[in-house]
Amino acid sequence: MRPIARGIAAFATALALAACSGGGTPTQAPAGGTQAPAATTAASAPCADSTGTTTVSEGVANNTWQQPINAKVGDVITWTNSDSVPHKVALDDGSCAMSANIPAGGSKSLAFSVAGTFPFHCAVHPNMKGTITIS
Repeated sequence: MRPIARGIAAFATALALAACSGGGTPTQAPAGGTQAPAATTAASAPCADSTGTTTVSEGVANNTWQQPINAKVGDVITWTNSDSVPHKVALDDGSCAMSANIPAGGSKSLAFSVAGTFPFHCAVHPNMKGTITIS
């Protein structure tokens, strides 16, 4: 591999790892309510990439997330990109993000391991915002 390509690959890998990492300590939800999750370490992130069978289908079109997004703990949420540009789901608190962009015409999935309400945005287009509710 040429030195420039090797450097770009190393940078892209570091960037992807940084997008999925966070700091801080997880907090517990108050009794009877939901909360936005606190920043967590990568090992305890509330979500992760998934290649499992889709249980909730979502989409993005015209640079807008399909809303509302409601799922259960363990469901595989798959976003299909109908736009001609890539998108990437990233939680606003930085605790989790897709490891790669959803290419134009493609799909990517996340699975959540904890319940809560998770504000998110597109890492490529930060003005695209939404909320994922996991029960």
